[in-house]
Amino acid sequence: MLRPYLILATIATLAACASRTVRPLRPLRPLSGEVAGVGGGTDEVQALVRSALTLDAAGDRRADTLYTADAVVVENARIRLGAPRFAGISNGGGTGRVTISAASATVEGRMAWVLVEYQWVNPAERRVEAGRATFICERREGGWKIVHAHASQRLPWEP
Repeated sequence: MLRPYLILATIATLAACASRTVRPLRPLRPLSGEVAGVGGGTDEVQALVRSALTLDAAGDRRADTLYTADAVVVENARIRLGAPRFAGISNGGGTGRVTISAASATVEGRMAWVLVEYQWVNPAERRVEAGRATFICERREGGWKIVHAHASQRLPWEP
């Protein structure tokens, strides 16, 4: 009879030997007005993030096209698969709107990260919710896409 620790050791050894196929990424040509390796493109990623928040708040399905197929969106510690994706935004039925109060974007090569502070306003419900989000974007052949987003509501004691 095999001892339990031998079974676990065997499983761990087999798992460590597993491999996966890695496709090398092709270098992309810089967007117009950019110099390769210098960054640039902050306006484009900020526009992408603004569109993602605006379309999500309106419940617009076009928001789905802004993400990669394997993008991960986390809202208040929960993975979100559809609208509303972002903390504080509810119902996604077109009854609310988002305003961005602050944004900061950094682009390094074909990756970018954007930090935003936003407010979702729903006049019908007389609600205003504040949130913060971090977006990680990747420049692909078709343009910038969101690969990860994480949003949280402000804590009650934060300004």
